[in-house]
Amino acid sequence: MSYLLYLSFAVFLLGMAWRISTWLRVPVPLKIPLTPGPTTGAGVAKRLAGEVVLFRSLLRADKPLWVAAWLFHLALVLLALGHFTGLVLAIEVPFAGSAVGILAMLPLLYLLVRRLLVERLRYISVFGDYFALALLLLVIVTGNQMRFLGGLDIVKAREFVAGLLAFHPVPPPSNVAFVAHLLVVCVLLAYIPFSKLMHLGGLFFSPTLNQTNDPRQRRHVNPWNHD
Repeated sequence: MSYLLYLSFAVFLLGMAWRISTWLRVPVPLKIPLTPGPTTGAGVAKRLAGEVVLFRSLLRADKPLWVAAWLFHLALVLLALGHFTGLVLAIEVPFAGSAVGILAMLPLLYLLVRRLLVERLRYISVFGDYFALALLLLVIVTGNQMRFLGGLDIVKAREFVAGLLAFHPVPPPSNVAFVAHLLVVCVLLAYIPFSKLMHLGGLFFSPTLNQTNDPRQRRHVNPWNHD
């Protein structure tokens, strides 16, 4: 199990590096910032920060979807912090994990039902869209199963995580939900670089967001036009 986690994390890092390096090499022939756009580099950074933290474009386009997406991403951040404090720092926050686990699951269910019931979305949906939602749901469900049904030896779980971080792996706790949780996390990590979930990095390479709106002040030269 430990070596599978190492392998999936390596695939994740290498896949991310490959995708980002590919995007960095793609020329941008046109000046196409989303107007009205910032005219300075600091303004572009502020706009990107607004997209990362507040999902401003999505808020203007679809408010119900914005609520679900923002709550889910907030829950992901809180879950990551909770895993770090609980498994690495051994600091337990009562009831916080249960509330965040539910908070993470409800938006995912909304996104799945929305994709199934809205005809326009169902028409353009492909296998990868459902597969990504299924993986995320399985990660949350197996985590909630350990939280609400118990049975996990938290001390052994912390020893397992400590062994992973120290590159001296030890056997995982003998808990079915814990093992299932790790397996789904492995699949998710390896899948992210090759799926639409790469929007977590691709957002920063969107020319409509990362370009300054200064075509009248600066001439944008086609990258492959050496004349």
